[in-house]
Amino acid sequence: MAFIKVENLKKIYKTEEGQVEALKGINFQAEKGSMIAIMGPSGSGKSTFLHLIGAIDKPTEGKVFIDGKDIYSISEEQLALFRNKKLGFVFQFHYLLPEFTALENVAMPMLIYENNEKKPYEKAKDILKKLNLEDRLNHKPSQLSGGQQQRVAIARALINNPEIIIADEPTGNLDSENSRIVMEILKNLNKEHNVSIIIATHDIDIARYCNDIYYMKDGLLYDYYS
Repeated sequence: MAFIKVENLKKIYKTEEGQVEALKGINFQAEKGSMIAIMGPSGSGKSTFLHLIGAIDKPTEGKVFIDGKDIYSISEEQLALFRNKKLGFVFQFHYLLPEFTALENVAMPMLIYENNEKKPYEKAKDILKKLNLEDRLNHKPSQLSGGQQQRVAIARALINNPEIIIADEPTGNLDSENSRIVMEILKNLNKEHNVSIIIATHDIDIARYCNDIYYMKDGLLYDYYS
């Protein structure tokens, strides 16, 4: 059984001009431990697709199964817990909270459900050290470089030991060297911890870090090499 399975996924947005069909009935599946790139131009539906797999948005039609569970058949409370425990998110814009330190930003997702306040900070410190940010624990986002901010965002995505990382243009704001560092981190997580990773990107060099590459155009998904 596929670890991630998508059936006839559709998403329609209503606008003043009418309806926009962002996804037009996608079928897709991936095994546990896959590292997958979704390429395609802006407006093709890449982010919408990732948001539906990540339970950030809901489909107009279709189903998303993760580890055999239909994620849109459960309650909102169960879905929020599932998202926090099973999924990690890394975006083009890191969305770090500016008033908190790197350590606090990383610990926050775990603090939501952890009674022992000490444990999240210990784990956050350990992850940041592994990402070579041990000298930036008490720095706020404005005191970090773009590459450092994105590594903090990756650390935050890892705090609850997710089984899937959803990465939407994770290197979009980075130079080539920082892009390489971020992708090496993600590749190592995939290989060493069997974390499934789905990345949306415009960049074929980024996509080539992945085992499988798909191309999205006009709300439909294709094998990149077909």
